[in-house]
Amino acid sequence: MNRIFLFVFLGLGSLSAVHGQIYSYSNLAKSFSTAYSTSSPRMQAMGGVHSTLGADISSISGNPAGLGFYNRSEVALGVGYVSSTTESTYLSESSSKTNSFVQVPIFGLVLGSPAEFSASQWRGSFGVAYSRQVIFAQPISISGVNNRSSLLDRFIEKANDKGATGQSLDDEFNSYGKTADSPEAVAYQAYLINPNAKTGGAPFQRYEANLPTRQQGTADNEGALSQWDISYGASYLSKFYVGLGLHFSNINATSTTYWQEEFVGANYVAGLQYQEKLINTGSGISATLGMIYKLSSNLRASLALHTPMFFDQMNERYDATLSPRVFGIPSIDSKGNPITITRVGPVKLTPNEFTYQLTTPFKISGGAAYFFGKRGLLSLDLEYVNYPGMRVSSAELSATDNINFENKYNGQTKKNFQSALNIKLGTEIRLSANFNLRGGVATWGNSYAPTYDSIDRTVLQISGGLGFRTNQFYIDLTAYQRTSKEAFTPYALKNTADYSSASLNLTSMQFMIGTGVYF
Repeated sequence: MNRIFLFVFLGLGSLSAVHGQIYSYSNLAKSFSTAYSTSSPRMQAMGGVHSTLGADISSISGNPAGLGFYNRSEVALGVGYVSSTTESTYLSESSSKTNSFVQVPIFGLVLGSPAEFSASQWRGSFGVAYSRQVIFAQPISISGVNNRSSLLDRFIEKANDKGATGQSLDDEFNSYGKTADSPEAVAYQAYLINPNAKTGGAPFQRYEANLPTRQQGTADNEGALSQWDISYGASYLSKFYVGLGLHFSNINATSTTYWQEEFVGANYVAGLQYQEKLINTGSGISATLGMIYKLSSNLRASLALHTPMFFDQMNERYDATLSPRVFGIPSIDSKGNPITITRVGPVKLTPNEFTYQLTTPFKISGGAAYFFGKRGLLSLDLEYVNYPGMRVSSAELSATDNINFENKYNGQTKKNFQSALNIKLGTEIRLSANFNLRGGVATWGNSYAPTYDSIDRTVLQISGGLGFRTNQFYIDLTAYQRTSKEAFTPYALKNTADYSSASLNLTSMQFMIGTGVYF
């Protein structure tokens, strides 16, 4: 394993979370730890309030105590159309990019209690479900003219910092496979950075460094954190409900990015394209203990404890290709004669594979629901997420290297993140014997510490829907819109005045249809 710390578009997120920071395992852990779309279309229409209501397929992955409300069996399926848009401003230029697709957010089976069970007895229900807890879909597109720097300046700083020479960067190159072991060695082999003529090493430089640079970048993300849930919920005297759930998660996330530069008015190097791909896969396990209590026939309250998800082995693979575009580069052949190089092929970064362990935050959720007889209901959910408790480690590293790895990234987590409070409020109004109107609003609190930056990353969601129910089946229609702000920094330099960040406005919309059959 060749540990390389890289600079990538980290467009991985929970349906609409984009983390525009330099590649960091603390930011990656945050991406894998924030779930938005996790409940049935009915509950999504009400802002995602599923902690207290019960008798819904969402109870299997949310609060398993809700399974205790079932008095018959159910099979359910949800299908959604997702459209995620990112509007960006970078170096005073605006861009927009949209990603749309169809997904199955949830389906499951509940085996309910026999109808003949008496209300004075314990009775329970067993549920199995599949749900998509986190979706990696938010795209990025930025462009602008940079008069201060290029991505090559980042490679130059890395070469200077490690005391590289032309010879040492040659030693990192495999001529057979056209691969190099570090981004700076890739840039050197592509004739894009050069050592000082006197020292043979630092300070490295690039051709015509003072020219304006037209920069364009895109990121396309795909994959999800999907989850299989096995839960049991029981009722005692139809008043106290308790449940336990086990959750088996699988992460499969791919981020493919393209960074292109054109050096305006150049005589030697026209520009470059840097393509990167980051793949993360892994499996994890967690548990939920939930309770619901009926305070009266109209009012009930809930509490659920969600253990951290532990991923025993996250597998990471990163590769990159740098493709230069040159007009003519002066050089010297093997005999010492001056020549001009007019064609330079792509140079690849040696693929980097790494395994690590990841622990997501501990969560506590709860809420209350008030029922207006058969006319409707109002429900409130609160969720506390301990983001500073995220942890990474690596059994692949030596004991000393792992301590350094943990100290670096877990230290970043404690410094950069704060606990967040998520609030969801929803209502359902009975229009007739069969039709119900629903609406909801939800916010996910800013999980970044105030000392990190000034961006308010609070997420706002507005939702609504319509449901049709009979004693045999139901159909639910739901739509929601989720908005938030972020920032993205394609690369960083020591002098903060020499590089720029893009401001991002994120929007995610989903249209869902859900259906279920009772038996």
